[in-house]
Order: sequence, then C-alpha cells, then structure tokens
Amino acid sequence: MTHDRRTFLRSTVLGAAAAALPASADAEAAQPPAVRGPAPQPPPRTLDPAMLAALGDAVLPESLGAAGRAAAVAGFAAWLAAYAPVAEEMHGYGYAEFTYTPPDPAPGWRAQLQALDLLARRTRRRGFAQLDLVGRRSVLDAALRSAGNGTIPSSPLQADHVAVALLAHWVATSDAQDLAYGARIGAGQCRSLAEAARRPLPLAGEKRR
Repeated sequence: MTHDRRTFLRSTVLGAAAAALPASADAEAAQPPAVRGPAPQPPPRTLDPAMLAALGDAVLPESLGAAGRAAAVAGFAAWLAAYAPVAEEMHGYGYAEFTYTPPDPAPGWRAQLQALDLLARRTRRRGFAQLDLVGRRSVLDAALRSAGNGTIPSSPLQADHVAVALLAHWVATSDAQDLAYGARIGAGQCRSLAEAARRPLPLAGEKRR
C-alpha cells in the first residue's frame, strides 16, 4: 500500500468518526471548562428554626430567660451558617503538615432534629416543638442515652448530638462565662489600660425576661 493510499484511508476513517459525534458533544468539547457552567453550590447550612428554638428551651439554662435563650440559639445558627467545612486551618510558621476543619455537621444535626421530632410523635403523639418543657426533656433524655459521655466538649464540632453542640456553643460564649462568675467579665473583649485593674462589675440586679 502506497503512502498516499494510507493517508487517504486514515483521513477517511477519522472523518467518519468525527461525523458520528453529536453536535452537542462537539460544542461542549470546544468550550473551556469555565464556560460550561458554575460548579454546584452546597446547600445552605441551616436547621429547622422551630425545632432549634424548642431544643434551646430544653437544654439551655432557664436562668437565661426567653430572650437570652433565643439569642443563644440565634448565635448558634449564625455560627453554623458561617462555618467553612474542610477549610485549611491556621498553623505555625515552619509547620509542614496542613490541617483542615471537620466536614459540614449540618446534615447530621438536621437528621438528629428530625429523629427527635419523630420520637416525640411516636411516644408523645405530638411533635417535639409542640410538647411542654417536661415532655421535650423526656424525649431528649431518651435520645441522648447513647450519645457521648455526659461531658460538654470544648467545641460544638466535637459533640455527638445537636443538643450537646448547641449547649457547647453557648458555654464557650462570653455571656456564659459572665453568668457562671456572676460578673461582666467580657471574655475575649479588649479592655482599655485604665480599666485593666478594675474588677468586673457584678451581674446582680440585672433582670432577664
């Protein structure tokens, strides 16, 4: 077979194969990756507001009052919404190993809230948010019997259950430390040099609703 004949056959086969490809495949292959559409965005990290509020009433201290518990729940929801899963963590200069934040906890916590509501309906004939405080705590106690070791972790991300995560998030706040010591300490807040030697003012006399 001559060189010209081989060249003719090869070009004929390649031409037939190209003709067999759908037009859409040709168009897609011709586009750069950035033109093929944006990458899918992950779902928002949100939890059922009614269930989260009911959970907050059951696990957060009653001494906070309704407004204090609502603020604690809102703070937890805002923290979860802003959380960046599997993000590179800060590390010291010269560290060769990179560490990353834990995966998104929202799907698991959402499933746990749904399980709480289902357990309430099966044992109390009402949804978790519709139960009184005693009923909620009874359902929650049954759900937490196999969760963790009874201690509050230092981070919500280490919690085995969303109820413990909510409590752990509040315990780490400045408001929780102020309440524990009965004084306006303001942990994590900058104080002027003139106020450095002043003892924190007591919380006594402040009313919570």
